[in-house]
Amino acid sequence: MDKKILMLCVVFMIFSTAAHVHSETIPANIWEFTEDYYDVIGEPQLTASIVGNPEYESGETSTIFIQLMNDGLIFGFETDETPSNSNETMDAQAELDLEYDVTTAINIRGTLETEDGNAFRVLSGLQQAGSLRSSETSQPMEFDIEIFENAPAGTYYLTLNLTYQYQYDVKVEGYPDKEFDYWYITKNQTIPLQIIVKPRAQFEIVKVSDSLVSGGQGVLYITYKNTGDEVAEDAVARISVVDPFSTTDDQAFLGTLNPGGSYEAQYKVKVDKDALSKAYGINTEVKYRDEHGDTQISDVMKASIEVRESVPLVQRIGYAGYLLVIFVILGAAGYYFYKKQGNTGK
Repeated sequence: MDKKILMLCVVFMIFSTAAHVHSETIPANIWEFTEDYYDVIGEPQLTASIVGNPEYESGETSTIFIQLMNDGLIFGFETDETPSNSNETMDAQAELDLEYDVTTAINIRGTLETEDGNAFRVLSGLQQAGSLRSSETSQPMEFDIEIFENAPAGTYYLTLNLTYQYQYDVKVEGYPDKEFDYWYITKNQTIPLQIIVKPRAQFEIVKVSDSLVSGGQGVLYITYKNTGDEVAEDAVARISVVDPFSTTDDQAFLGTLNPGGSYEAQYKVKVDKDALSKAYGINTEVKYRDEHGDTQISDVMKASIEVRESVPLVQRIGYAGYLLVIFVILGAAGYYFYKKQGNTGK
């Protein structure tokens, strides 16, 4: 048996299963001719890179654009058979021209996976990238990702899984009415990629203290903590109040908050006399400068505060205490008049 035919039989055994599974996407493999003049040995080789800035923020939903390039190379060239007449010479030349398509990747498909499912997730499924000849670049493949709010800053690894087909061999026969036999196989590539989650300051409310009563004025204490991994410079907290609250003191300077640092802000707040006795939510946020000197504003947080009814004096100190207050007032008044009359008598 011809060495070339034997090798192709082995190739057929290896790839027949793949050809069957992907029969809808791989071009039909036909191998009926006996003449095979040349072998150009090579294959596609895809590389991938992220287009644009690979830095993202925690809590962000964004799109990663991944561009492919085909660095396919030809490794060798073999002559299997020598043409015996002019017609075969024409067939051989046509075959040689087609053999160089060995480096072309067709029907490129890809999926993106993350190695750290606790930090972010990939929202997009299978994406198409068309076909690429050697040295060509693709239109970017687009994958949507979600960075979780609690994702620490750092470098994270992604895996781009690619599947495509390429022409392994071709035969030409029958000049001038040439016919063609093609043999395509499937190749898989796994390409690592990296993205960066940028450090940032994050804030949460860790304590709220208040002594607010309907119809009164009090001080609202809110403790903010930087739970992120970036220093917040010149941080200023602000509350947004609506009925039944009002204030002329809606901002508090927090200063510099390092990661893990906290600060208690104070706000003077008035409460309408008709305010119901219940818990209310007040929106608050923190404005600060990041490590690059850019102004940032935190997510809106909600501080839960309790409003209580104004309690009459007799209920606050009790009936006995109320009588004692009256006796003290009467005694003071009597003492005042006594002293006044004494001074008059003199």
